[in-house]
Amino acid sequence: MVNTCKIIALEGIDGSGKGSQYKILFERLEKEGYRVGKLDFPAYDKFIGTEIGKLLSGDYEVTAKTLDPKSMALWYACDRLTNFKNFDFSKYDILLLNRSSLSNAVYQGVRCSEDRRKDFMKWVSALEFDELGIPEPDMYVIFDITVEQSFINVGKKGHRDYVGEKADVYEADKQFMSDVRNGYLGAAEVFNNAKVLKCNDENGMLDMNYIADMVYKTVAEVI
Repeated sequence: MVNTCKIIALEGIDGSGKGSQYKILFERLEKEGYRVGKLDFPAYDKFIGTEIGKLLSGDYEVTAKTLDPKSMALWYACDRLTNFKNFDFSKYDILLLNRSSLSNAVYQGVRCSEDRRKDFMKWVSALEFDELGIPEPDMYVIFDITVEQSFINVGKKGHRDYVGEKADVYEADKQFMSDVRNGYLGAAEVFNNAKVLKCNDENGMLDMNYIADMVYKTVAEVI
């Protein structure tokens, strides 16, 4: 059966506001009359997501920073595979993803040497879409903020089950976040279905409703 459900993935560095805009967009699309599904990655409440959380916490001998990029990418890919396994696309017009395969390609890709990063992104694409059959998004919406803003926003997140009150090993690394931001901007130049939304200025984060309107106008291009 042909899948007519449009898949929209929300992306960006940590603290970029994806989670809040994910909820706002879901509610707005439902009010517009669309049948909307949503999946949040990693799924920290399930087995593989719990293991990813342990790697990100930095509390164990092996962490998300010390495990090699391909092995870490496999964890994220398996998390998506298991959560898509029983997903019934026929029930929905639109599926929203809070992070997707692009996160995997960017976050792990920037851990490789610069001359290997594009090849790594292609490897993740081949792994997730071709080999594992994970559905590919129709659009990636990338929330772009500065690394300085990321650190401010992450500091306001409060308690999270997988790390408690602290930042995870990726969020706490300023240079890594800078590399990830540049990785996303580079990915947007490669993928025609990736759209970048600037979400902060010299005064801080832009108004949440203003960002929400930008998001809605952007996803309207494919729904």
